[in-house]
Amino acid sequence: MTVGIYRNRLNQEIKRFGKFGKKIVESLNEKGITTELIFNPKVTKCILELKKHDTIVIISHGSADSIYHKFDGNKMNHQVLINESNLDILNEKKVIAISCGTARELGELACTSAGCKTYLGFYNKIHFNKKNGNEPSLKYHMFISECYKDSFKEVLEMAIENNWTFNKLKLVMERELKKTVVERATNVREKHPRYYFAHEFDQSIIAVSDVANNIHLFGDKNEKVS
Repeated sequence: MTVGIYRNRLNQEIKRFGKFGKKIVESLNEKGITTELIFNPKVTKCILELKKHDTIVIISHGSADSIYHKFDGNKMNHQVLINESNLDILNEKKVIAISCGTARELGELACTSAGCKTYLGFYNKIHFNKKNGNEPSLKYHMFISECYKDSFKEVLEMAIENNWTFNKLKLVMERELKKTVVERATNVREKHPRYYFAHEFDQSIIAVSDVANNIHLFGDKNEKVS
């Protein structure tokens, strides 16, 4: 049983965000747990690599019906990694999609129509928005990004190392996302209250909790992350 971690290479912002995937692979390989990083500019090569693994973690841009190898902000020249046209590559696979919105359509379709064993994804965007509608500052963006990245790294690494079920992964990921942002925001508020209120870090708790509450799991929840 093998685990492959796809890290998007062609979009700079998601490439930076997804660096935790590389760290997971390095850490687990040091412990003797063979895990492969899939990090190639050619989509055809990435797809071939995905097919080799039983469990695949995907860190990339996504939408309701697609995961992207290259995401065009103008929505004109996307390069798709996975969508309905090639969903068969997920046959007999176990998928963890750290991608926006794929639990709306793609995850369920993969399990009901393409033979995917189990699929964990996010119904909403993995977002940085403020509920009050104010524009996030750079400091706010950096803070919430680190909360997401550190939570994903810690939970995914533990799940692979300890052969968790997907149901346990879902529950722990929900808990750790909320715990991390609350603890870190509270720490900033206690030590630097003016900084906390100036950048509205209270809004980060709402944002991350919303993402955590909208993790969906399709297929067999008792499949193992391995």
